[in-house]
Formats: sequence, structure tokens, C-alpha cells
Amino acid sequence: DALAGKRIGVWRSAAGDKREVVATLDAAVATLRARGATVVDDLELTGTDQAAELEFPALMTEFKHDINAYLAETPGRHPADLAGLIEFNKKHASTELRYFGQELFEQSQATSGDLNDFEYRAAREKATSLSREAINSVIADNRLDAVLAPTNNGAWLTNLTKGDDFTDFVATSSPSAIAGYPAITVPGGYARDVLPLGVTFFGGRFSEPTLIAIGYAFEQASQVRKPPTYLRTLP
Repeated sequence: DALAGKRIGVWRSAAGDKREVVATLDAAVATLRARGATVVDDLELTGTDQAAELEFPALMTEFKHDINAYLAETPGRHPADLAGLIEFNKKHASTELRYFGQELFEQSQATSGDLNDFEYRAAREKATSLSREAINSVIADNRLDAVLAPTNNGAWLTNLTKGDDFTDFVATSSPSAIAGYPAITVPGGYARDVLPLGVTFFGGRFSEPTLIAIGYAFEQASQVRKPPTYLRTLP
């Protein structure tokens, strides 16, 4: 009964024009209303694009710092740091770089890798602040218990021409991830009848108990999940 009396906002624009994603979101909204929740539809989160732009260079710095620490602490025969990994891949390019490059490794290596670096700290703190403000404000302004968003679009084919094609990718995890706030994703529907689609509920700081209750109540009401069939290919 956790949905009864709750106010839940909907971040609808995140679905784009993906017909099956929109249909899944519409079905989720109908379930919420049927179980007594008040739905505040078509809300926007402001500042998330700028936060995402600042997050990437911060992640590159953190990756260099963390992979260097991991390699330094891990016993065995392996490169000692990120620079060593890059050189290993170059020396074995016919195998390691046969189908793709190591651009992210190289971008990360070009950073200081220092978590006390002024530019890194400024980017991380600004990204975190923007994301927290985006979530805090939409919740406060609309008196929400949580925000609903589509989790993903249907899984795509990966090939050696485009790799993972993120041109029309649906993803809503960034605001919560950058903010350090909780989010929970649960089964929401299917694309092409077989590819799982999720819906995500997220909220402010320390909202885990509310989100777990909402997610569980939604799962029990919707009964969307089907056991995987491990298809070799799509019909």
C-alpha cells in the first residue's frame, strides 16, 4: 500500500520520442494512479546538462587516481599504472586494439589524477551542486515523494562500425549518480515484446526507505517482470 497518498513527479522528456519507452512510462503512470498516488506529470530537471559536462573530466581524473591505486595494491604480474596499461595495449595493438582504441585511457592519463587538484575539485563540486539542486528543487516545488523516469530504451546491437551506438540512448541515472542521491529501477515493460525496459524512481538525500517501499509496491501492482528466456537472437 506504499503508493497510496504519495506524490510522484514524472520526468517525461527523458523518454524522447521512443514509442515503446513512452508506452512503458504511460503504463507506469496508470499503475501509480490506480494504487492511489497523485501524479505530477511532465516535470523538468534544470542544470543537468551542465552537470553532466562537468562530470566527465572529473571522472577522468578519478579513474586515473583509482586505477593507479588499484594496480599498485594488487599483487601479480601486470602493468603498474594506467600509463603501463596504455603502453601494453600499444605493444599488443594487433590483439588489444584490433577493434577499438583506448581514447578514454588516454584522456584519463592526460589528467593530473590528483584528487586535490583545484580544477578537478571545482568541476566535481559544481557538478554535484547542480545535480542536487535539480533534484531538491523539483521535489520541493512540487511537494514530491519521488520522481519517476524511464530507465532505458531497448537493448541495441553492437557492431564493429559504431560499437555501442548511443545516438538515441535513453538514460536517467546521471542526476542521482552525480548528486550521490538514491535511485531504484524496477521492471516497467518491454520493447519488441522481449527486450526489458525499466522505470526508475529517485529522490533526495536519505530517501532510500521511501524509494524501496514505492518500488516494491509498484512491482507488486504491475507484475511486469518475466523470467529471461536467453534468446540466441531476436525474432
